[in-house]
Amino acid sequence: MADSSKRDSGEYEPTASRAPVPVGFFVAFVVLFYLCTLYLDGNAGGFDPKVYEPFASLDVVKSIQPKGNLDPRFEKGRIAYRTYCSPCHQNNGAGSPAQFPPLAGSDWVNADGPNRIVRVVLNGLTGPIVVSGVDWNPPAQMPPWGDLIQDEELACLLTYIRGQTEWGNNASPVTAEQVEAVRAEVSGRPTPWTQAEIDQTSEQ
Repeated sequence: MADSSKRDSGEYEPTASRAPVPVGFFVAFVVLFYLCTLYLDGNAGGFDPKVYEPFASLDVVKSIQPKGNLDPRFEKGRIAYRTYCSPCHQNNGAGSPAQFPPLAGSDWVNADGPNRIVRVVLNGLTGPIVVSGVDWNPPAQMPPWGDLIQDEELACLLTYIRGQTEWGNNASPVTAEQVEAVRAEVSGRPTPWTQAEIDQTSEQ
């Protein structure tokens, strides 16, 4: 009653009331904080002190650098591979059972020199073949790509395939000059290769 009389007489002084913090706001804050922590953990060196300290030597720097093929042609080769090769040989180079032989771990791919595989890409391949000791008889011939792919692009493509250590490949890169030389050698050939013909050519 006293408060009511004070309110009626004008003597009552209102006080500010505190609304409770919405639970949803608190939950959103916690979730945002958690996501920020994940982002920093994945993109700021995993909170490794080495990332933020001066490096004592070049060896320390190399030890924490990202691993992988740093050849700038590797990415160009990956794009070319997805364009020309992966529909049959798959993105992982494993091929397709009873249809298309694998490029992963293939003795054709990992030969000391690239000439044989360059010839195959330029002119195509037909008939039964043996890949890493396994007999294959693809239902369709490999098409020739020589008219569609330039020397530099083919060099990048084969550098990517031959250097795919995740596939078990670890062969030397291929240069545009090597491709150019083989292209000149097989210029005018109208038909795809057979394995017998490929085996008769010298592999440099």
